[in-house]
Amino acid sequence: MKLFIDTTNWQLCLILIDEENHIVEEFIQRDTKKVSDITMTNIINLLNKHNLKLNQISDFYVTKGPGSYSGVRVGLTIVKTLKTLNDQINVFLIDSLKIQAGNQKCISLLDARSNKWFCSVYDNKKVIKEPFLIDEDTLKELQAEYPDYIIIKDYDHVDFKVYVLNALADFEKIENISDISPIYVKSFI
Repeated sequence: MKLFIDTTNWQLCLILIDEENHIVEEFIQRDTKKVSDITMTNIINLLNKHNLKLNQISDFYVTKGPGSYSGVRVGLTIVKTLKTLNDQINVFLIDSLKIQAGNQKCISLLDARSNKWFCSVYDNKKVIKEPFLIDEDTLKELQAEYPDYIIIKDYDHVDFKVYVLNALADFEKIENISDISPIYVKSFI
């Protein structure tokens, strides 16, 4: 079994996927600032609902940021701990802006608070601009630079089930625990 975990952007998204890459169940709780308090409980509840134990999940697919500083750490800490306890599990990482972009030609934005966004530019899964922090004025300049790119913001209209399944091959497999690391974009980090 596979489990997708996204805790990076003020929501909790869990998707349980079977060996044939069919969605077993999706759980999303939006607008939560308590993701660190609810993630493990909801993972266990999801697994219990399907008569599964944590050790029956062989592959963990996790977003690594950018996003909320605490949120980014939650998902990564869970898989880092599980990989430490059982080196046989597989960990796959992807950046949260890329999962949001899907296979579109777009400017992918996630709220970074204070009228700023985490931003990256994609063209059919190809990274045109690596993640960076952008403000309103710079966003207008970026839109002028990429006039035929759509803007996708804060997972609006993103169907995680579809996007995650389409991106499974794009996740990076992590061999060493020390390579499980976040994408932090803010300048003070």
